[in-house]
Amino acid sequence: MAATCVINGWPVQGYLHPEHPLQVLVKDTITELTGEDVLAVSTDGCGTPLFAHSLHGMARAYGRMAAADSTEAEGQVAHAMRAFPEMVAGEGRDVTAIMRTVPGLLAKDGFEGLQLIGLRIGTGIAIKISDGADRARMPVTVRVLEELGLDGGQLATLASPPVLGGGHPVGVLRAANFLASN
Repeated sequence: MAATCVINGWPVQGYLHPEHPLQVLVKDTITELTGEDVLAVSTDGCGTPLFAHSLHGMARAYGRMAAADSTEAEGQVAHAMRAFPEMVAGEGRDVTAIMRTVPGLLAKDGFEGLQLIGLRIGTGIAIKISDGADRARMPVTVRVLEELGLDGGQLATLASPPVLGGGHPVGVLRAANFLASN
């Protein structure tokens, strides 16, 4: 963020304030991608302004990014996320693992059980675990991807993480089948 300020000739001082030119650009970009106005402004865990949108809007944004042409800014961001998934979430994280496992998939987890997914075909997915617990996030994500036709076998290690008791596996966490058809 500081580098973006320097490149654009904006002051680095105060770049975390929602009124700073950097944050105005972030807000405007997110508003354009989601197709909706900001619902609320808050602060995320690292002190950055958080411009809240609906789950539907966030899914739309990830679908747009995932399908964007490489000549567009969104496509360049998607390419960078795919090429360097460890920069999205870090080594050893499930988000990094799922992006490495599923070709073309974009993924980002968020605060309190949020998961955003974008597929190359333009489908966006936003999942929110209601109680905010993170441990159900990836099993539910994998279940949704399986229901959309992705190969569950390649996602098996992410689908059922172990539940530990006293440092030893005592069970597994699984998402139930939740889609039905006539």
